[in-house]
Amino acid sequence: LQALKRKPDLFLCSNLDVKAVFQCGVLSLKFPEAPTVKASCGFFTELLPRCGEIAPVGQVVHENGKALLQAVLEGIGGQASRSLMDHFAEILFALNKHCFSLLSIW
Repeated sequence: LQALKRKPDLFLCSNLDVKAVFQCGVLSLKFPEAPTVKASCGFFTELLPRCGEIAPVGQVVHENGKALLQAVLEGIGGQASRSLMDHFAEILFALNKHCFSLLSIW
């Protein structure tokens, strides 16, 4: 998360598998440990605003965003602790703000 805040062009590295990083983040949203889920939520709230400016990120979100939305809704629906709801809401807000056309399709 801190690396993404300080150096958002990290996702432009040719040897970085953006899809794998994204999928690890989605899986981490389902972990039982609150600090892990909180960190994953923070990762996505930093990543999603960059969909339009970093092409690899935009492509991965376009192709795999539905899985992110599903994980967020499952967390809100009872899979995650109630103390984490604000963090999941931040992801929904970021999806709505930066990926609205895709969000309505998913």
